[in-house]
Amino acid sequence: MNELSVRVPEGWLRKESTTLLHPEGSANVIASTEPLSDDIDAQRYVDAQGELLRTEFPSYREFRIERMLVFGGLDGFMRLFEWTPPDGTPVTQMQIYAVANGRGITATATCPTSFFKEVELLLVSVLDGLSFLGEGHGSAAESSNQPS
Repeated sequence: MNELSVRVPEGWLRKESTTLLHPEGSANVIASTEPLSDDIDAQRYVDAQGELLRTEFPSYREFRIERMLVFGGLDGFMRLFEWTPPDGTPVTQMQIYAVANGRGITATATCPTSFFKEVELLLVSVLDGLSFLGEGHGSAAESSNQPS
């Protein structure tokens, strides 16, 4: 696998992002991590992300949110929702969230709402195949359960 390695200058914060594109360009999955303060757990993270969605996304409609194992075994959440971007074409998104090693981890699968039923199982499969390799590059479950 090709990976980018960086040296982070002292005092800087590191955000990461990876994008996967459907061959026809009609769907994508974007996975990212961001630094969080130590007092933010998965519940607080998903609540904060939900508040952002409700306030920033026009015509936001949430269909479901549920707790589940994500990113290879981390305790997290999945949210299914729809909204309408400025171009006027409604999109459906599935987001999964977790917190590990002081990082918020989010992956968002997106496609036009009219195409969602056709690719839903594929998008679920892509999200299910994502893993978070924390410090030391163990599995997500191993990384999140290491003693501090």
